Amino acid sequence: MKSSYLLFLLAEWLFGVKLVGAIEILPWRPCRRVPLSYSYVEGLLDYRGTVYPVHNLAKRLDLDKPGPIGFTAGQEESATREQSIIPLEKNSMPFGIVADSVVRMTSLDEPAVDPDKVRGVDPKYVKGISYEEDQEIMILDFERLLHAD
Repeated sequence: MKSSYLLFLLAEWLFGVKLVGAIEILPWRPCRRVPLSYSYVEGLLDYRGTVYPVHNLAKRLDLDKPGPIGFTAGQEESATREQSIIPLEKNSMPFGIVADSVVRMTSLDEPAVDPDKVRGVDPKYVKGISYEEDQEIMILDFERLLHAD
């Protein structure tokens, strides 16, 4: 059975999220910081009267972007104009994620590959892997991602 997915990039990895929970794609904006929160929590975003805790999944999944080299190597990484915030809702719980870029919306079969075969990302956070045009798409398990270890 096919479902609609939103595909997005994190540190050059392609991920998918079911569109059932995807609300909108927002351009990057700073969030209100939360003292003593986890390092992957960007902060809180008040959007249309709902407060969304925004998670930086690249940090949560410990994904490294290829960084600058040479004389630019010492510069700190900051949010770029290409990044987006995607407000989502899972089991009536609002949250947002930071994506490096949104690729497209597409219909995919339910993930068929065993998440234990995942390379480069902790398999406990992956529901499975789907393929489209020979491109590997990791489908994330947000219930596990959003609960602290």
